[in-house]
Amino acid sequence: MSPSPSEDDSDEEPSPRIPQQRIIESSEYPMRVLAGAGTGKTFTMVRKVEHLIDEHDVSPDRILALTFTNKAAASMREKLNEKLGAPGYDVNAYTYHSICHDILREYAYHAEIDPQFDVVNNADRTALIHEALDEITYRFTSPEVYGPDSHADGAAGSLLKFISTMKSKGISPSTIETFLGDADRLLELEALVDRIVDRANETVRVSWRAPSADRLEEMRDGLADLQQSIEDERTALGQTGVEQSVATFLCGMEETCTSLAELLETEEASIIDDEHKPAFRLPAYLFGTYASPPSGIPDSMSVTLTGKLRSFVEECQEAADLVAGYTAYEQRLHEASLVDFADLIGATLDLLEDPNIRAEIAGQYDYVFCDEFQDTDAVQFELVDQLADDDKLFVVGDDDQAIYEWRGAAVENIGHRLEERYETLIPETLEENFRSKQPILDVANNVIAQLEARGSEKELTAVGDAANASDGIATITAAEDDEEQAEQIATAIGRLLAGSLSDVDETYGAGDIALLVRKNRHAKPIVRALEERGIPYQLAGGLAADSVGVETVLAYLKALANPADEVSLNRVLTMRYRLHDVDLRLLNTASDSLSEALQSLPLDQFREPERVRRAREDFQALRAKREIYSVARLFRELKEQTNIDWYLSPQERRDLRTLESLIDSFGEGALQPALDESFLELLSLMESLDDSVAGVQDQAETVSDAVNIMTVHKSKGLEFPVVFLPNLSADQWEPSTRSYDTLGHTLEETAATPLDQDFEKRDEYEARRIFHVAMTRAEEQLVLVGRHADDGGVDDGDLSLSFIDSWLPEQIPWRATGASFPIWQEVTAGLPPTATDWTDEVAPIDGGVDPTISVNGESVPQSVARDRVLALARGLLNGDLDSVSPATAGFAVEALSTDGGPALSHRHSYTSLEKYSQCSRRHYLDYLVRAFEDPQRGDTGSNTVSIRDTGILFHDTAELAAKRSLTSPEKWNDVCDELGRQGSYSAGIVDQAKGCIDRYFSTEASSWEILSAERSFTLDIDGHTITGKIDAVYRNSAGNLVVLDYKATTMQRSLDDNLQLPIYLLACQQLFDERIDEAGYVYVGSVGPDMSTRTFSDDELAQCRQDLLTRLQAAEDSTFDDYTAGDHCQWCPHRSLSCSQTH
Repeated sequence: MSPSPSEDDSDEEPSPRIPQQRIIESSEYPMRVLAGAGTGKTFTMVRKVEHLIDEHDVSPDRILALTFTNKAAASMREKLNEKLGAPGYDVNAYTYHSICHDILREYAYHAEIDPQFDVVNNADRTALIHEALDEITYRFTSPEVYGPDSHADGAAGSLLKFISTMKSKGISPSTIETFLGDADRLLELEALVDRIVDRANETVRVSWRAPSADRLEEMRDGLADLQQSIEDERTALGQTGVEQSVATFLCGMEETCTSLAELLETEEASIIDDEHKPAFRLPAYLFGTYASPPSGIPDSMSVTLTGKLRSFVEECQEAADLVAGYTAYEQRLHEASLVDFADLIGATLDLLEDPNIRAEIAGQYDYVFCDEFQDTDAVQFELVDQLADDDKLFVVGDDDQAIYEWRGAAVENIGHRLEERYETLIPETLEENFRSKQPILDVANNVIAQLEARGSEKELTAVGDAANASDGIATITAAEDDEEQAEQIATAIGRLLAGSLSDVDETYGAGDIALLVRKNRHAKPIVRALEERGIPYQLAGGLAADSVGVETVLAYLKALANPADEVSLNRVLTMRYRLHDVDLRLLNTASDSLSEALQSLPLDQFREPERVRRAREDFQALRAKREIYSVARLFRELKEQTNIDWYLSPQERRDLRTLESLIDSFGEGALQPALDESFLELLSLMESLDDSVAGVQDQAETVSDAVNIMTVHKSKGLEFPVVFLPNLSADQWEPSTRSYDTLGHTLEETAATPLDQDFEKRDEYEARRIFHVAMTRAEEQLVLVGRHADDGGVDDGDLSLSFIDSWLPEQIPWRATGASFPIWQEVTAGLPPTATDWTDEVAPIDGGVDPTISVNGESVPQSVARDRVLALARGLLNGDLDSVSPATAGFAVEALSTDGGPALSHRHSYTSLEKYSQCSRRHYLDYLVRAFEDPQRGDTGSNTVSIRDTGILFHDTAELAAKRSLTSPEKWNDVCDELGRQGSYSAGIVDQAKGCIDRYFSTEASSWEILSAERSFTLDIDGHTITGKIDAVYRNSAGNLVVLDYKATTMQRSLDDNLQLPIYLLACQQLFDERIDEAGYVYVGSVGPDMSTRTFSDDELAQCRQDLLTRLQAAEDSTFDDYTAGDHCQWCPHRSLSCSQTH
């Protein structure tokens, strides 16, 4: 179900619905649109921008659009371009940080920063945090870098979270130091809490069990004495900083003493008569004299006033340590001319304090549009306020989808704070949901409606057929054991794929199904269960849990960094080289170290000497390269030398790409550590810390052929036909406070106090919104998997939590009822009557020890079939696989064809069509089923310079130079050097690429204006899709547009017998309003410098379209059966097959 604003099924763009049209055409500002999930908010905002340009003649470059991610900003530009043509790209679409980056570049002198500053990347940040730890005195915190569970729990994790929290609120180290004062005074404040507890023990903790009037009067006197003691402590405190905040706490305690005395007097009779008997123990509990709730006080009540004060003091003590690290981090940034990502906005706000500069910058825009405004933090709100001159402000977001408060976002920014700042704010809402069936929306509405202090009363309603649907909700009562729950989910997914669930008419593909988890660890057992069933899956973002392949690669790096690390080396020898147990024992029992034995023992002593030889040669080669290559380059050499990709599963390859991106980020950074144990510690630290401080995230990349598994945060903005939500129980969704919440809030605003809000309650609100986001990802089927959890509850004879709450003063933000989210209770209570229970259908079934499977009509034990496949794989790997037909090897040829099965989704490129023209089988293997390439053998090293790598480096240089508007060969060469370092290219490749630059600047094209570089396109040819990128679109000296393709090859190409250039011109008809009919090649390789172009008539382009259609139709039918042998076989990555001419 597409999130379209219209029910129209035609190919034309849908028309806005009435609520959307009202917003689009309105001329009233400032305007806030609260747009529920799936209501077409981006569509509405884009159409409103279009309306301003088309109907009100607003120049596109006078409109500023702000969003959170580069992907969202690019998507907005593309949508505007689709509708408006080239002017759509003139709209200033930025992220909140990228506009600040550009402003600071332009006004660097005024901002007093180096105009050549770099923004610190994750790798640099991790290294700097590591260095800053040395400046901490550790009076109150542990110096251990690795915490109880991970790096994220250690000193580095604490410092990074501390800095991130403070920066999101615009709080500097000096502000923190001023607030905290002397560290010795913080120790005295800790002693103050102890004194209050001791005094409570003396005045309100009693040994008697049966209350009487005299005893209750005695306790009231004790409360008066305790109140006086607290008042004395308060009056001895200072009137500023942390002491003023502690005094606020003490004021609340004094009020509590008064309230409790009133309770004992007002309810005296009911206390004596047993109805409220335990109330006499309440004062002693609230003031910390009991380690746990005493008899009569509910176990679920965990709030004590002294406990809250102690937590605040301890938070301040931690901050007193960490602020030194914060200061050191800032100093190191300054020394390295680096700017922290979070400081981009703060530095811009400082710059905008100059009214002249503010007027100059804000004056560039007539309208400011803000997307996802509920995710803005304090400094982003101020930035928008500074840029939105004359109240021409339009913000859109959804308070019900505010799920980033944990990293500093403030949902009140789209609520009361916006209303207070803009008194004439025009409120609008969008509630029509174009995504989900109504029963799904009913459950989502019910959960969010129970949110206290909700900022709106939106209620999502389905449109079209979905409005009348009665199905779409299923539940599974989860087993208490996580592994058993995972089995239930995997069984349900398997039955959905097979179409064998009794109440589901549809048969779904794996890519139709998403599994959204609250926490990363929830995915681990489910992944294992899917693997056991052979169900394909993809984990979106981050490394997979317990990824064997990635752990093996990391072990390889550790063994290279430290030859004495025998645990890692043994893992590599076992997992990558598959050494025989006998050979491993020989190596490990040798008199030399394992590393030395691997290099020195004679090969004839081993049972499988070839495997040992290969391991020996690989380690020799890589250790030699370790001394001369960057870490990023060495990592690529490791993959190439060992062919390790070939041994990994598809998921492990995806995980390996994530690891590679982490390593690459070190190569790109200003700080370049060597491959040693400290680098690997930094890598592990960086991996652990990234998620703990991540900001608003891009949508996860999804796949169409596997179950997509991701966190709810990664799923925001996505939709799936089927969504599973596991681990729905109160204990798994339990709210909590986060580090430095109270301190950060107290420092953020002048009048803020630690008693302003209950941060656990805030987390409960956010948990409800996260659940709401998760449910509204489902289009057709929402599967809820959960169970009731034992939450302690209230026993007979306990005081009721509501009774206790009624006697806590208003100054105290914490309630006896606490913060809890009984998620499964609320889900089951709000289920529609048509919801189905799948629990019995997905009960685990014993599949037997060795089930029989059918192979080409033959019943074969699974173990036998597995052994056959492994034998064939070993033959391929060892190079002794016989050249026989697939049928002879036991594979039915028809099983390798798409005939008779569901149609594969084809997206073609010019390259794929070219491969099809050479050989149908290669096209099928490379582009349809993504088959493995043959493993490489022997030495992969080469002293020759790769033409392919040279071409890639030149293309990347040309693209980046165009984006930076660089027009001289010197500047292009600088970019080439920059990219060469980042990509760890050899000096030979960089020199060859610079030769290409010289040849390019010898052509006429170098004097033309570049309008677009590396422009992506999607071209539809009668239902067939061609994708690709156009190297560059130029405006020549005659003022006409020309498409040019760079060639670093050794041969020139014909302009007449050519489909590539016409494809680009056909694509340009959709991309540009201005006609383009000329295209050609710029030869920058050894056959250059040269340039040749020609014009293509309408008739020629029409003929090209027909030729393309013919070739596309043929390519759609490519199969494994058809092949063409020839000279091209020597370059084929599947040349081990019997069809190859090389046999």
